[in-house]
Amino acid sequence: MAKKKKEETKKSDILITAIESATAYVKKNLRSCIIGMIIVLAAAFSVYAYTLYEKKQDEKVQYLLSQGIQSFDSYNLNNKKDSLDNAEKIFKEVISEKRGQLSIIAKLYLGKVYYVMGKNEEAKKLYSEVSGSSSNPATRSLAEKALEHINKK
Repeated sequence: MAKKKKEETKKSDILITAIESATAYVKKNLRSCIIGMIIVLAAAFSVYAYTLYEKKQDEKVQYLLSQGIQSFDSYNLNNKKDSLDNAEKIFKEVISEKRGQLSIIAKLYLGKVYYVMGKNEEAKKLYSEVSGSSSNPATRSLAEKALEHINKK
């Protein structure tokens, strides 16, 4: 029992010594410590701000993609060329934002738009890009099936 108390006292002494030496270092180098803390806080704030910015950009592109899909659906329901042209413009804008999976989905829809317009070569090009670059097996499969469908005709 006495041996255990001695070990606890030794551990407490090490902790107290470490705290005292850290306090002494901070008192001796107060200016450097304050500058260091400011740098760490500024870096943390920058990372947080960038994360918020990226999230906002993703939401903007998701909204654009939904608008493009709505325009394409409107064309399918009403057969209005204006809706198809609007969908094409929106999908191109989403692709230009280069937002990973969102851009790939926009390429798939733009391929559909081109196919409906009779621009089969442009559609094949987009589907080939998706098939070759997508890491998602579902989108890759959709692109490959669309290519097969175009090549059959």
